[in-house]
Amino acid sequence: MKKVWVCLLALTLLCGCSSRQEQAEKIQQSYGTLEKVTMEAEAVVHLAEENRSFTVRCLWEPEGATTTILAPEELKGLSATASGEELMVNWDGAALAAGRQQVLSPAACIPWLLHAAAEGYLVEVGDEVIEGMDCLRMALDTTAPDGEKILCTIWFAKDGFVPCYTEFSSGGTIVLTLRTLSFEAE
Repeated sequence: MKKVWVCLLALTLLCGCSSRQEQAEKIQQSYGTLEKVTMEAEAVVHLAEENRSFTVRCLWEPEGATTTILAPEELKGLSATASGEELMVNWDGAALAAGRQQVLSPAACIPWLLHAAAEGYLVEVGDEVIEGMDCLRMALDTTAPDGEKILCTIWFAKDGFVPCYTEFSSGGTIVLTLRTLSFEAE
């Protein structure tokens, strides 16, 4: 009788893993076909001496993305447009080339989240409850344009697969987190 229960338990675990794996594949396929995303999020940059919090809104399309700071008040309205690897900072009608964009910044983290969701190498997938919501957690290995390895862990709501929370890690350290406030995709 014990052997039957052990076999049933093993089959249940295998079926659950397959289902999560299939869900992860569907998420990656659907994110790979997105044409336009508008997302608002709270971005927290985790520095050695302090954390810095920003509220940002990003309009992403395959050709590029524009991220605008909504808070803190002293930076409100500052925006950055990323196209390829170039970054342009915009303020009150003026634009300034800011050189190459960094993936782990409030200006580029939402586009990188969308990139990772579509093209990242799936390292781990599992079920988890976050902020009272049933989520599918996907850890995705990515490589930034400068060769830096970035682990992007995304918690997707199981109903609709909206990214609820995201952690960006480099060298085993969480560098930036995102908590989604709103998400619209086409």
